[in-house]
Order: sequence, then C-alpha cells, then structure tokens
Amino acid sequence: MTQYIELQVEINTLWAEYVSNILIEKFGCQGIVTEETQYKDEKIIKSSENIVKGYIWLNEKEPADIEDIKRILQENRQELIDSGISEETLGSWNVICKNVEDEEWAHSWKRFWHPMKIGNKIVICPSWEEYEIKENEIKIELDPGSAFGTGTHPTTRLCIVALEKYLKENDTVADIGTGSGILAVSAAKLGAKFVTGVDNDPSVIEVAMDNATKNKCIDKCSFYDGSANDIKDKYDVVVANILAEIIISIMNDLVAIAKSGGKIIFSGIISQKADMVEHAALNSGLKIVEILFEDEWVAIIAEK
Repeated sequence: MTQYIELQVEINTLWAEYVSNILIEKFGCQGIVTEETQYKDEKIIKSSENIVKGYIWLNEKEPADIEDIKRILQENRQELIDSGISEETLGSWNVICKNVEDEEWAHSWKRFWHPMKIGNKIVICPSWEEYEIKENEIKIELDPGSAFGTGTHPTTRLCIVALEKYLKENDTVADIGTGSGILAVSAAKLGAKFVTGVDNDPSVIEVAMDNATKNKCIDKCSFYDGSANDIKDKYDVVVANILAEIIISIMNDLVAIAKSGGKIIFSGIISQKADMVEHAALNSGLKIVEILFEDEWVAIIAEK
C-alpha cells in the first residue's frame, strides 16, 4: 500500500487557502485537507479548523526534506509579516509530520465537506452527497480532486457573490486561475453563454473539465493550461481569484481581455493588500464599481 507524509501546518483558519496553495505549488502535495469537523448527535465533538494537512508521496529513494519545507513556509510567513500582517492573524505555521497509508486520507476528508449555500442562488454540493434544491437555487456538484477551490474559502465565495450580481444572461466569461473550475461552472450555471478557464497548473485542467461535465455545462466551457496572456478573445466578465501580487503583475493582461464596459472581478486579496490592487486597477484605466469583504479577504469589482 502506498505511503504518504502528512504535513500538519498550524494556521489561523483565514489563511487555509493561502497555505494550501503553497503546499500544492511548492511541495507537490497530492491532497489537501483544510478543515475537519466531526459530529455526534448533531453536536460538534471534534474540530481541527486551524490546521491545514498536506500529503506528499513517500519516496524512499528521494525523501522529502522536511526541514526545507519548514524553512520555506516560515520564509513565506515572514514576507507576509513584513508586509504588515500581524503574527496573530497568520498563526504559527509550525509543521508536524507523520507517515500515513493512502486509505487513511484519500477519501476520509470527504466526510467533513457538506453542501454549502453561497450568495442567493448557488449551492456547492460534494458529488458524493445528495441535496434537494429549493426554489431559485442552483446546485453545483463538485469533486475538487487535488485542485484548488471548493467554495469553502472567502475568496471563492466573494467571487460567486460578485458573479451573481454582475453576470448577465449570455455574457462571456474568462476565469483566470480556474483550479477546480468552480467559478467557471458557476458562471455557466448562472447563464453565461461561454466560459474560458485557464490555469498555469496543467494537472487541474482535467479536474475542471470533469466538474463541468458533471454539471452538464461542458458544452459552454473551455479549459486549458495558460494564463491571461494566452487568451486572444475579449470577454464581458473576467474573474481572477489569485494572489494580490500576481493580479498586479498581470493587470495589463487582465484588462486587455475585458471588453469595453466589461467587469473584472479581482479576488484572493488579503485586506492589507487591497489598496495595492485598487491602485493598480485605477492606473490601468479601470473604474472601481464595488469592493466586497469577508473576514480578512477582499474582492474588487472594476469596470473597463
């Protein structure tokens, strides 16, 4: 049976998605668990929401350098502290490691993820759970695999709320950093005519395609490996749920693929860096339409 190294990182739960992204992109984690809550008789008996768990295949010939992993995590944490974010807000990011069998984690995380209502219409439902939709609700079945985006983090929820508000019937949409495809699928189900989703991680494209197929909207979606500068068409709505620094670095590319009068939804932005993104958007000739907040996270909606 395949063995894995389980990395348990102690965090403030606000940073679960950020740390998950580091574990996947920098260390090649093949699975992520961001929150585990166990119930008995409808009462919570155990919760580990302040821990992110990442799983790396145990390769005895080329073992993972745990000390290097700890060092890189602390360097990323220090960069955030240097930018003005408090240590208390971040959590310690201390790491605990242990070896586990694949059956211990590959499917166990599914027990802790349940249907979630986001905004006024969208309900994100794990593909293995039953959910009976209510009036005006739109159910999206999702299986994230190892891709990023389950709807449980404020950055994703803010994007879906913005899509509900600003997406018009038959709009075209570009989803930059599509991950699991959750935002692309949401846009398609909300009435978009066509959605293009791109991600610089080629391993997530199949996951996004599978989720679009599950939700019977693959005919309205196109997914491929790339970023905004690989897109040639122009869109009514552009969504970029990525880190603030990356948004700023590709701002011109994002603006270029938006139609005149089109909306650009920026998310993945910690509140301390919202001004940076806003200034970059204004300097690119955009008009700020609205700023949405949830916890320490911000989404900025701009118009070209």
